Amino acid sequence: MKKICSLFPWVVILLVSFAFIAAAEQAKERRYTLPDHGILQMKVPASWKEEVVEPTDNRLPPRIVLKPASGDLFQIMITPFWRPSEDAPKLSDTMARQMVQRAVEKAQPNAAEKSLKIIELQGSSGRGYYFSATDKAPEPGSFKFLTQGILPVGELAVAFTILTNDAKKDVESEALTMLKSATQVKAK
Repeated sequence: MKKICSLFPWVVILLVSFAFIAAAEQAKERRYTLPDHGILQMKVPASWKEEVVEPTDNRLPPRIVLKPASGDLFQIMITPFWRPSEDAPKLSDTMARQMVQRAVEKAQPNAAEKSLKIIELQGSSGRGYYFSATDKAPEPGSFKFLTQGILPVGELAVAFTILTNDAKKDVESEALTMLKSATQVKAK
């Protein structure tokens, strides 16, 4: 019995380590080329399929759409923006918060929540913000839960929208983790 008790902590440590390794293997580094602005890279869950919607004007950013390969439907839309000119201001903390505040004001009338809270999101390049809302009267075929925000990534401002019908928030959590991992590799 004494041997089993002394081995127990090591067994627990090994099991937890394997769980972290398995979770890390589930995310795959994906790279998205941005016209004249390098590459946006993120650790995306391996089971998510992607579609990159290229604009007709190649100077505009692509929209990255992530969906499940199988299982419950969700949709994550990510659009990396850049400054239109060198003299345009960079995305500041105040600007990011104001943008999310405007999105909150737009979403509030249709939200089941009496007030929507702005939440801080710390990414690899700085602080962004987001909010979550529940549609009080979703139309058939639409999504019930919305999470929306903006995050600085290098010289980019990454706008994101997470749409789900799953109240468990697993997809939201994975998507926010993915966004926190995002980096910009500058063009050479």
